[in-house]
Amino acid sequence: QSIPTHAALDWEWFSVEGAGAAHGSGFLVVANYLSNGSNFDTDSVIYQWNGTAFAVFQLIPTHGAYGWEHFSIDGISYLAVAN
Repeated sequence: QSIPTHAALDWEWFSVEGAGAAHGSGFLVVANYLSNGSNFDTDSVIYQWNGTAFAVFQLIPTHGAYGWEHFSIDGISYLAVAN
């Protein structure tokens, strides 16, 4: 599968407990750094594994994103971005 990016600098794979196997519990997020060669305001994308391929799950407005980190505290999942 080919996944389009915009000067991607980081990928983070994570899973979320309770996300439901029917919808896939695995996610992949890409940090898109810039679009059109000079615009730092671009969406980074969370993809969800549907059992056969990654599908767009959510667009996150970012400004020159260069890193993602998934972590959990007391069983609650968080996703942090470094712009």
